[in-house]
Amino acid sequence: MPPRPTQLNRKCRPGIGGPHRTRKHWSQRAYDFFVPRRVLEELSWDECFTLIGQETVGRLVYADDLGPAAVPVNYAIAGQDIVFRSAAGSKVRGLRDHGVAFEVDNIDTANRSGWSVLVRGTSEEVEMERVPELLRRIDGDVPLPWKKGTHRIWVVITPNTVTGRRLAGTAFEDFF
Repeated sequence: MPPRPTQLNRKCRPGIGGPHRTRKHWSQRAYDFFVPRRVLEELSWDECFTLIGQETVGRLVYADDLGPAAVPVNYAIAGQDIVFRSAAGSKVRGLRDHGVAFEVDNIDTANRSGWSVLVRGTSEEVEMERVPELLRRIDGDVPLPWKKGTHRIWVVITPNTVTGRRLAGTAFEDFF
């Protein structure tokens, strides 16, 4: 079994392990070790939407007068569209006439694992008379913003591309 990274550091660094460990000895021994790395698994469109459907908060990425911005929003899924509600402001103004991105992830720091999905597409404000139709299309609960205030603007993001990655098992590769 290859050594853990802490073992690798103790055994291979110059000056560690006593005076008999010279730089020449260190450089020859370093080639004998492997370093573990996590494998990134690419996710399909369907896998991405399955994972997005399991969460309720994502990050809306847009550009406003100050440049790129990323803000958390509560969302729902309607078919393969992402739906969220907002109050009027720079976020809604920044969505007009620009492409948007939407990112959702789930990170398990204890197990050092997780996944991330990035949706790139276009956004559209939904007119109030079309909101009842949109509500019928939503899978699950309607998005309920956490921020105080009236959120009368409904926005739909229609994906152009959907990409996702998940940290899979560990692979070992040569140190150099």
